[in-house]
Amino acid sequence: MADTKKISLPAVLFSKESAMDIALAWREVEVAEELLKKITDEIDRGRAPDARDAFGRLQNGLQLGVPSGENGHRLFNVPWSLCRPIIEAHIAMHRAKIAALTEKARIELAGGSVDD
Repeated sequence: MADTKKISLPAVLFSKESAMDIALAWREVEVAEELLKKITDEIDRGRAPDARDAFGRLQNGLQLGVPSGENGHRLFNVPWSLCRPIIEAHIAMHRAKIAALTEKARIELAGGSVDD
């Protein structure tokens, strides 16, 4: 039979919003680092990365844009040489965001208030 004891949580926790923001930022870093590794490995071997669309067609770069719709904008075939520094900057931005969010969570854990 499963243990049904109640778990007592500390009186002070950091906000759900902070927890979610930290988790999403970490996920973005993980995805970007994985993509950067794939791109870097191929470029270092003198090959273009093997990136294919949903129909299996080889792509000559990545896409940058705002999701489709009336106000959607998209750039196609952003060259691999530009993708690498863009992804590196994206990772750095999210790591800085994680540092700031972690500090915000520390303040919340200490019982302080945080203004956004």
